[in-house]
Amino acid sequence: MMHGPCGIAKTNSPCMKNSECSKKFPKKFNNETTIDENGFVNYKRRNTSFYVEKQGIKLDNRYVVPYNKSLCLKFHAHINVELCSQSMLIKYLFKYLTKGPDRIRAVIEDNIHTEITGETNYQEIDEIKNYINCRYITPYEAIWRLFEFSIHHRNPVVQRLSIHYRKCKT
Repeated sequence: MMHGPCGIAKTNSPCMKNSECSKKFPKKFNNETTIDENGFVNYKRRNTSFYVEKQGIKLDNRYVVPYNKSLCLKFHAHINVELCSQSMLIKYLFKYLTKGPDRIRAVIEDNIHTEITGETNYQEIDEIKNYINCRYITPYEAIWRLFEFSIHHRNPVVQRLSIHYRKCKT
């Protein structure tokens, strides 16, 4: 799996932003895999004489996209694999996985219009029933409900307050 070509070799590549590759390619050559001070992985990329020619441009190890050979072969797909080593990434992944379901509102109507009388007969639509029948629940929300965990939490609890009306003198 090779990224590019981009950079000086191809400035109109889709990944180019402000004359630089937004994916930070080409990467630097490294003799071993290391983790930098920000928690990002710098993979081992040996400086060899091997290259792949793509669109007339030679791409070496600096353009190889991280991948897992076993997953690519098992699923017959390109799978980009990266190591997540920052604590903020765990929060991001949890937030992403447990966010609410995607929603869409669609209306399908069948109005009958008669040419003879010029009248249109409208059917009564039960919007609540349609909403309940068309709601999508993610697997994470389904498990959360099956285990009967609380879905909503309100703090402070809403309380009803009585209001006294006083007539003011004008």
